[in-house]
Amino acid sequence: MNCEETMRWLDAYLDGELELTRQLGLEAHLAACSRCKNAAEEWASFRSSVQANMPVYKAPPKLKAQIQAALRKESGSQIEWIFS
Repeated sequence: MNCEETMRWLDAYLDGELELTRQLGLEAHLAACSRCKNAAEEWASFRSSVQANMPVYKAPPKLKAQIQAALRKESGSQIEWIFS
């Protein structure tokens, strides 16, 4: 893997979304390339900072109940379709 490929796959790598072979290739490149390793560390630090400082909003109980009811209804209609 080269620097260009590493930068293209870095987001997916940091999210833990890469297939094993690509992840291992990317990790091997990061171990050998200080420039990409520094970029990955800076990006990971930035993402952590954003996540730590992002406001968290909770849905009001009424909205939560409406969503759960809609999901139950939708799930039920799919089950009926499977067994009919």
